[in-house]
Amino acid sequence: MKKDLATQYNNVAETYNSVFGEMNAKSVASFKESIIPLLGNVKSAIDLGCGQGDMIGYFQSLGITCAGVDTSLEMVTFARRAVNADIRVEDFAHTSFENGSFDLVTSKWAIQTASDIDPIYQETARILQPGGHCVFLVVHPFRHFLEKKKQGKNYFKQEIVDSIIFDGAITVHEPSHTVADYLSDEFLRRFSLMHIREADEFPAAEQIGGDIYPTYLIIVGQKK
Repeated sequence: MKKDLATQYNNVAETYNSVFGEMNAKSVASFKESIIPLLGNVKSAIDLGCGQGDMIGYFQSLGITCAGVDTSLEMVTFARRAVNADIRVEDFAHTSFENGSFDLVTSKWAIQTASDIDPIYQETARILQPGGHCVFLVVHPFRHFLEKKKQGKNYFKQEIVDSIIFDGAITVHEPSHTVADYLSDEFLRRFSLMHIREADEFPAAEQIGGDIYPTYLIIVGQKK
């Protein structure tokens, strides 16, 4: 993960946290709906890209011990003020947690900042217990394709995309991905695909040309 992409939220952390709950209510609700059926045997969880710590607080309210990592020091500072948990400034693909530390790994709006997602899948499998689950909420590849905003766009070419989010409040810079990046051979080798969901959420995402299209993708896997 490139340092400039990984730490870009340092400069907008306060703005991001002030508008996140209102703008992303639909996607976060869908994210939690995908998690709830998995919670029966979950005692420990970790949120990759924990941001302001909202998912950590959610899990703690359910009696689940939850840790967090984020590449942004400013976001981690916000999270540590909000919740009492083990929250570390670390790369999602190289955490310092021990093998098999968690029953559940979650991440929302985070892993798409990596140019190569497979190392994150490898790390997720490492820190998960056998049979544990992962739930990822990411930018939909079709959305990033449209946000390239130029003639002759190439869906298959990875490019840095300027994504205008939260009704124009913030612009973030992320590498584009394909569906095959998210449902890669590495993912399918390490996890069984349990659930997939795609939906739209405007104006959290910029609406190109007034069209209706999926803006986010949720993937649920179980460690083999």
